[in-house]
Amino acid sequence: MVEKFEGCILGLAIGDALGMPAEGMSRDKIKQIYGEIRDFLPSPYGDLKAGQWTDDTEQTIALARSLIETAYFDPSNFAEKLKNWYLSGSRRIGPTTRIAVINLLRGANWRNSGVISDTCGSSMRVAPIGLVYHFNFNLIESYAEISSSITHKGNTATAGAVAVAIAVACKLLDFSDEEVHEEVSKRVEKYDPLLSDKIRSAFDLKDHELDVAVEKLGNSISVLDAVPMSFYCVFSSKDFENAVLKSANCGGDTDSISAITGAIKGAEGIEKIPERFINGLEEYESLKELADKLYELHEKIVKII
Repeated sequence: MVEKFEGCILGLAIGDALGMPAEGMSRDKIKQIYGEIRDFLPSPYGDLKAGQWTDDTEQTIALARSLIETAYFDPSNFAEKLKNWYLSGSRRIGPTTRIAVINLLRGANWRNSGVISDTCGSSMRVAPIGLVYHFNFNLIESYAEISSSITHKGNTATAGAVAVAIAVACKLLDFSDEEVHEEVSKRVEKYDPLLSDKIRSAFDLKDHELDVAVEKLGNSISVLDAVPMSFYCVFSSKDFENAVLKSANCGGDTDSISAITGAIKGAEGIEKIPERFINGLEEYESLKELADKLYELHEKIVKII
């Protein structure tokens, strides 16, 4: 099981780093500049080197460290982690998260800091919750909802966080893709029926080319686009490499789409991730250690219950 924890955390960071150079570009612009992204590349803006990740991974690390400290999900602790992360110099922080963390820094309680938004910032970082508590889907759903609310409030943002966390848990338990899409769609429907429908569409599009999926699902920073596109990349790919390369080349919010894709597909196991991706990734050893600590936490919890 530990290899699935490692695969999820490293997979998320790998996806993030692969999608980083093309963030904000259209699918056609990616083709024009890169042809096709096949490996880590530096940012065209000069702010990040090849193999470096963005705030998607940074926030995931903050959440993981919070869980390790508290064992259960403590929103106050996670809010403190977000504040410390922001003050230490975050990378490419999204608009909703920036406003919410500034609210926290100005003294807002975590219950009041979040912003009504449908952007995917709380979806991209939620994987550790799906990992640690995969023995209880209802608990995952509850924790995902609370973790989202600190920065991203509203049914759509909540639905995205629940979708990703549940999908990670499903992968740890060896659910088939059909079972994943059914479980996720069912749980998401009560929060946002449209997102549920689009995740079902992502599964139905699994035999279609990427361009068709982009046209049908979208690739923006909205949960309603980014999360279904990530699920398409997972459902349409037999292996990790194919999945994250699709997401890195899909255009739009490529780093977040790829981070989500990498987390879900990576949860099938680190042994399924090409070594060139692991070796080329920034601080891969510390990320692996973090995943191991999350696994140790999971083991402690299940022994108690």
